[in-house]
Amino acid sequence: MSEMATKTKPRANDIPDHVPADLVWQEDFEEFATAKEDPFRRMGELHDGPDILWMRKSDKGLGGGVSGWLFTRYEMIREALTDTENFASGNERNMMSAIGIDWPLIPIELNPPQQQRYRKVLEPFFAPAAIDALDGAIRDTCNDLIAKFDSTNSCEFVGEFGEKFPSQIFLDLMGMPRERLQDFLIWERGMLRGSPQEVVAFMTAIHDYLRDFVREQHSKPTSALMRGITSARLDDGQPLTENEMISISYLLYIGGLDTVYATIGWIFWHLARDQPLQSRLRDHPEEISRATEELLRAFSAASTGRRVKRDFEFHGVKMRAGDAVTTFLSLASRDPLVFDNPHFVDIDRKPRHLAFGTGPHTCLGLRLAKREIKIVLEIFLARFRNIRMTEGKQHRFHVGSVFGIDYLPLEWDPA
Repeated sequence: MSEMATKTKPRANDIPDHVPADLVWQEDFEEFATAKEDPFRRMGELHDGPDILWMRKSDKGLGGGVSGWLFTRYEMIREALTDTENFASGNERNMMSAIGIDWPLIPIELNPPQQQRYRKVLEPFFAPAAIDALDGAIRDTCNDLIAKFDSTNSCEFVGEFGEKFPSQIFLDLMGMPRERLQDFLIWERGMLRGSPQEVVAFMTAIHDYLRDFVREQHSKPTSALMRGITSARLDDGQPLTENEMISISYLLYIGGLDTVYATIGWIFWHLARDQPLQSRLRDHPEEISRATEELLRAFSAASTGRRVKRDFEFHGVKMRAGDAVTTFLSLASRDPLVFDNPHFVDIDRKPRHLAFGTGPHTCLGLRLAKREIKIVLEIFLARFRNIRMTEGKQHRFHVGSVFGIDYLPLEWDPA
């Protein structure tokens, strides 16, 4: 049993009385997860300890400082995400309460059946046909970014491609100006990974921009998605309020600028160390779709929160109404009870991963994310050989609600 996975300290005063002392895990989450070069493998060490832990969250980023339950097993995480009788999405206070706003992020902080009313407004824009229609634009964006560095046979992947690629696609989808991309990325980083003071400042900046953006879209929408949001009617015929439009846009902003870039970064960190996989996919591009699923399993970068709705017992552990629950999706995707040799990328397996969650809050943009990843793999592998880490360089990364790479120097040989 891993010493680090089960290490506990004397009971702190802020641990609720109903939490068993042997389930309290008081390691500093950020220090623990970043102690080795692979945070996914590192977090997997928790599988050597209790299946349920009480953990103290990092003080950084949106939602920082909230202590609560941590489930380490695939089946428990799946159950928490699908059991809407006992678990509600979000915490007792909405995310926007950090800046004094009392409305929820729609639809992620709503629960069925109310959540479904709003999700239906957005689903057509992320349906298979809608994603097929974006395929050409996604490829053009990928090729345009690569053209800026392909002749150098090297790049700093995150800054020159990883962040920009999904972000530009998101901005085009929303009808937002590409020239503001650096502002948007700075706000996003500060909100998700900053100090408490930075979180408030950047959340406010994002809100104020989106408020003005939504107001402009009322009279002159700049994309099909915003036209759909500003003209939407709920199932009772009511239009969305301005706050509801801002809320939906805020959630799309968070999802569009962070999670896909983080996942692509980890995938290329792995590819740079797995030449046999590169060669196989280059020689057999028809296998890239299957490989995408396995890479999403191995590098499930996101987490999501739930709140216990009522006092009840979950797998032998007493939980109280209002308790927070954090589900790191990587713990499900690297669970050795479900996946043989879970830290090994095997594209011949057919993974039942939870990279996009499951249940009523399954990520709305999963088809778009998969298409983006598939296209990036196709184009990079067709254009470059022997993609590798630059000699003498080391990647840098962060952890939090999303695990993301901050620095990834790559080089390659031309195809």
